[in-house]
Amino acid sequence: MTDALFDIDTPPRPPAPERESATVRRTRRQAEQLARGIHPLAGRGLHEQAAPADDRDEVGRRCGNCRWRRTLNYRSGSYPKCVHPGTRSAEDYEVLGPPRAAHSEASDCRAWWPACRDHEPGDPRLPDAMRWVPDPAVMR
Repeated sequence: MTDALFDIDTPPRPPAPERESATVRRTRRQAEQLARGIHPLAGRGLHEQAAPADDRDEVGRRCGNCRWRRTLNYRSGSYPKCVHPGTRSAEDYEVLGPPRAAHSEASDCRAWWPACRDHEPGDPRLPDAMRWVPDPAVMR
């Protein structure tokens, strides 16, 4: 005999919520920053001619057509990084490397991201069509 008033089976526990991966959490955090007008790597505002973050087909300045975005080779892979020197001196840059690039997926510079205020069009090694930044006033 039990002390319970009624004989009821214990209800099953609800399933534990699935934990999101670090990549999913980082992608969500970066999307939230872009929605607020903050560049995920620069940590400050977007360029005034940057394309909207929610429309990848929109014409404007993006990280993909910036001269500071480089593909760096490391071990067996290649990774897109922003190599803008920021406020580092030439000596510090030589020793420490670019401040926005780390050996981590978190510092990968996505080509579709709207450009930060440090955006400079083009890379002299790219064909003109790839580094051309259209003027939004002319395109409308």
